[in-house]
Amino acid sequence: MTKSSLWESVDRESGMLCRMAKDIWERPELPLEEVFASKLQADVLAEHGFRVTHGLKGMPTGLIAEFGGGKPVIGILGEYDALSGLSQSLDAERKPVVPGGPGHGCGHNLLGAAGLGAAIAVKEAIERGDLSGVIRYYGCPAEEELIGKTFMLRDGYFDGLDAALYWHPSANNSAHFTQNLAAFSALFSFRGLSAHAPQAHLGRSALDAVELMNVGANYLREHLPKDVLLHYSILGNGIAPNSVPDKAQVWYMMRANTRETLDGAFERLKEVARGASIMTGTEFAGCEIVGGGNEAILNRALADVSMRNMHELGGRTFTEEDCAFGKKISDQFTPDQKIRGAQVVHIPPEDYDLILQHKIVPRPENAILPASGDYDVSWFVPFGMTECATWPIGVFTHTWQATACAGSSIGMNGMLFAAKTLAGTVHDLMTDPSLLERAHAEFKESTKDKTYQFAIAPDAVPRRIRL
Repeated sequence: MTKSSLWESVDRESGMLCRMAKDIWERPELPLEEVFASKLQADVLAEHGFRVTHGLKGMPTGLIAEFGGGKPVIGILGEYDALSGLSQSLDAERKPVVPGGPGHGCGHNLLGAAGLGAAIAVKEAIERGDLSGVIRYYGCPAEEELIGKTFMLRDGYFDGLDAALYWHPSANNSAHFTQNLAAFSALFSFRGLSAHAPQAHLGRSALDAVELMNVGANYLREHLPKDVLLHYSILGNGIAPNSVPDKAQVWYMMRANTRETLDGAFERLKEVARGASIMTGTEFAGCEIVGGGNEAILNRALADVSMRNMHELGGRTFTEEDCAFGKKISDQFTPDQKIRGAQVVHIPPEDYDLILQHKIVPRPENAILPASGDYDVSWFVPFGMTECATWPIGVFTHTWQATACAGSSIGMNGMLFAAKTLAGTVHDLMTDPSLLERAHAEFKESTKDKTYQFAIAPDAVPRRIRL
């Protein structure tokens, strides 16, 4: 068997995969609410002969689909949640479909479809007898809120894997072998004493505590290690301004290069919250970590296999339609903005003037991806992460421009390239045992001095924070 038969399988299914990605793009669903997307994927996988479990502990929109038997067991991780406020039509100017509605500004409509397409191609090869082992596709909810894969790991759904593969939409074509950021998603709650606003001296404002916490957090920034990032959003408390708010909450996300640094910084943030409660005479009602992840431990051996497959595929090609739409999107940015966007995903300086990245780009040594995710499975099994160009150079994730591209031919063609890269990587791991041996030897060395701890509590229940 040659890998070309796997890639031909992706081509045969390309119409279905593009329709799936477009259908999910047209019906964006927020974290833990991906009812349409997860059912669509579960139904397609069942139709293709997979053993499907749709609905995981505490997460009805999680799914696992498996085919084959024996060893190795290779997992492909997919996602399908959208982002609030990023609704966008298929236009190169800002045109929300639903004002204030969600949209796929991180390209997760493409992410899951490519993983599913790769899994189907591998399944067909196993069925023919060309490959042996188990292929598992994971539909992982709520990545945007650092929830799905963390809870799935805690509940044992990744047990038995020999390797896990993942890709993400990007402006670049590359494979990661260095870490991304550790992160906590946490809810800080305060309780006060209600009163009629004209008699505010009789009350204690929980909202004052939230606002003072945020002021303190902003002063804290300069005293934290330089790699620590923190962001917050005040949640609606449903109380009108003619009453002193007796309840208030603020949602924080904090990131750092390592979990060790993050832990220390987060303790200082909690002290700021306690100080705010003292200043306002309110009760600090607690800090709940609702999601989070350690820095990903990315595997160079798996990255090398993925990069080789990208090169074997001949790199990226773009249609006239891709180039025309890409230029309209690219023209939205100043040269300085485009360079900043290119630097985030390590586009080489000689490529800054390109509209779309067609090259396969080696990842720089010691390059940290300035993003975070719920990739803690990487602490337990070799983890390979790839990115493929689905939007022009300069586009950031979590923007309306990324949403538009995720529904365009640029996104669809990038999704198919990613599916072929993933399928080819699984082929190599199943046919050459030495590759997995190298991946496991590297994994053992990279984790020998690390001790894992969950960000979430043992009895935590998956839930999303309502804005």
